[in-house]
Amino acid sequence: MSWMESLIDFVRKYRLLVALLVLGPPLIYLAIYFFAPFLITILYSFGFIGRRGVITWEFTIKYYQQALRWVYLKVFYNSVVLAAITTVGSILMAYPVAYFIAVKAPKKWKNLLVVSVMVPYWVDFLLRTYALMNIFTMLKMMFTYEAVIIGMIYDYLPFMVLPLYANLEKLDKSLLEASYTLGATPLKTFLKVTLPLSKPGIASGTILVFVPAIGEFIVPSMLGGVSVTTIGTLTWDLFLKFHNWWRGAALSILYIAVVLVTLIIYMRKVGELEI
Repeated sequence: MSWMESLIDFVRKYRLLVALLVLGPPLIYLAIYFFAPFLITILYSFGFIGRRGVITWEFTIKYYQQALRWVYLKVFYNSVVLAAITTVGSILMAYPVAYFIAVKAPKKWKNLLVVSVMVPYWVDFLLRTYALMNIFTMLKMMFTYEAVIIGMIYDYLPFMVLPLYANLEKLDKSLLEASYTLGATPLKTFLKVTLPLSKPGIASGTILVFVPAIGEFIVPSMLGGVSVTTIGTLTWDLFLKFHNWWRGAALSILYIAVVLVTLIIYMRKVGELEI
């Protein structure tokens, strides 16, 4: 019996053990670095943890009531608007790039063009943000809403380009040729054929951009300063500036809940995703 046959026989005989060996490390990692902090955040938000981290088990919803004040809802609304503008801007800039690489570019150049999109983003996120700060300082745009929008689109653009490219790469070119043969103009072909078929890529890119953009902290903080307040900067202030972990935890849980509900509704409306 060869070693491969022995291995297959072992896997068949000890399926549960093999599953534990394969899934155990990632599950332990998730339990320690995701589920445990998330559970602690929930405990703080309901007041189960008091001062100095002492567990009190005193249930309260006052921190959620505080997090639902108009001043916080306004910040959340501003974050959603900023994330929506970032997403739409990313789609408008990423689609032509992805379309050109997937449909128009010669096959031998496609991999190089995809890599060229990613190369600038191999530089550290903070270094790129500092570079933008220098540029906006020269243009006298620092600490403005426009600077934040440009910075966020710049930082999240690859997350829109890649899903769109992956989707458009699978596009059946014969459908485009058939549309032209039947007399459709390039614009009508794009609107009636290309765009509908690329909806899964747009949906995937939208999720990859919109979700992190809502809670973005670094770009609004460094490029917007005090002129732009987002849910990310507000949560940072509540936790580290005002040391109000309870209200910050409640705000974080509400943020996660709203994002999850939005994603579920969006995915049901859009349908199948391409990632």
